[in-house]
Amino acid sequence: MIDNYTFNEYEKRFEPLEKECTYCREEKMESLNDCCFVALYATNDRTNLIVYRSVKYSAITIGVPRCSSCKQVHISTQSKANWVSLGISAFVLIFIIYLFFGFNPFSIVFGLFGIFIGAVLIAPKLTETYTNNYGIYTMKDGAETNQVIHDLVLAGWSFTKPSA
Repeated sequence: MIDNYTFNEYEKRFEPLEKECTYCREEKMESLNDCCFVALYATNDRTNLIVYRSVKYSAITIGVPRCSSCKQVHISTQSKANWVSLGISAFVLIFIIYLFFGFNPFSIVFGLFGIFIGAVLIAPKLTETYTNNYGIYTMKDGAETNQVIHDLVLAGWSFTKPSA
């Protein structure tokens, strides 16, 4: 078992007993609804044959203590970043369609590429920037600074799901 955590059989996750917020280090977590739950993965077995590939892994969900104000900041900054990136993507799409005067394949491909850039690349960076402006850790950075999760990562667990 993990120190300072209890295992919830119903939810299949580790819930923190410690109440100090990992993200701001100032306030206390009031409810488990404010907690940020992170999935960690460890590869158990990997098979790579010429025509067959498979990976077997273990997964755990572990809670990172977070106060209600940090949770609200995380939700609002992510929402704001999504709206800004959507606006940038729409602007790029409209600009490219305007630039090429119509729906030709070239403008549609570049428009979709602009939407991809906005949704995948710009939104996470904006979320990180907006969250740092509040003086707290981002959700991923806060999880990485949690001592229990840090120890699990050093023991071979990962934030990314293994693929075959």
